[in-house]
Amino acid sequence: MTRNQCPICEGLPRGPLCKAHRQELAKTIHDLRLGMYELKRMERREVRHKPHGERAVRSVFSPTLIDMTAASLYDYAEEIIQDVAGDIGLWAGEALQLLTKLAGRMGRLANAPNSGRDYRDLTRTNRKVQLHITPPEERIIHGHCLSPTCGAELSGLPDDTMSTCSKCGNAWMVAEVRRVRRERMEGQYIIGQPKVAAQWVCRETGLEIKRGDVSNWRSRGLLHPVETETRGVWQWAKPELLECAEGMRLAT
Repeated sequence: MTRNQCPICEGLPRGPLCKAHRQELAKTIHDLRLGMYELKRMERREVRHKPHGERAVRSVFSPTLIDMTAASLYDYAEEIIQDVAGDIGLWAGEALQLLTKLAGRMGRLANAPNSGRDYRDLTRTNRKVQLHITPPEERIIHGHCLSPTCGAELSGLPDDTMSTCSKCGNAWMVAEVRRVRRERMEGQYIIGQPKVAAQWVCRETGLEIKRGDVSNWRSRGLLHPVETETRGVWQWAKPELLECAEGMRLAT
């Protein structure tokens, strides 16, 4: 008897999904359905995000009735969803309707000949949608692209496991990107009060780190700063600060 191999676990082009990836696919479809609804609201300008830190500016031009970027992404995602639905015989319908139908046909979708491709397409599409609908202030900086000819900043969502560089297109494991960032800062320090250390972490990662967090890490023995001659001023190791901040994010 031949044991079926999951195309995601084994990197195969075809085959039924394993139990774990069936559950992940179900979650992706659920999240994508909510994301598409929010994206449609952005398209209609019911929800608007401005770049992080940007001040409101009055434009001399009348705004368009729809958000063209959100509209373009919605159309792209809808095409992917329609292609996936077609693999199990659902040939017509809008994105939100099809996603509801797919959620009720998880068995057929997970066992479809192109289940691996469909899983990857929906996962990639969901990430694009989630990134677009997430306010800039809620995105974080993972580090920098590991390609020696690139080095562009990699930013995304707190729960990312993979990050694709918008400049060169290479995809990297977020854990590896963060590890390399810490290694590159080995031997580098921040000198100042806990507030200064917290501000540096915020700039470096985009995470909301407060002075109290830094003081708490020190009291728990997670940080080992060296006190300077000035009372209350410490020398903080950058890699330790990053590791604590990343650990706090993973625990939430």
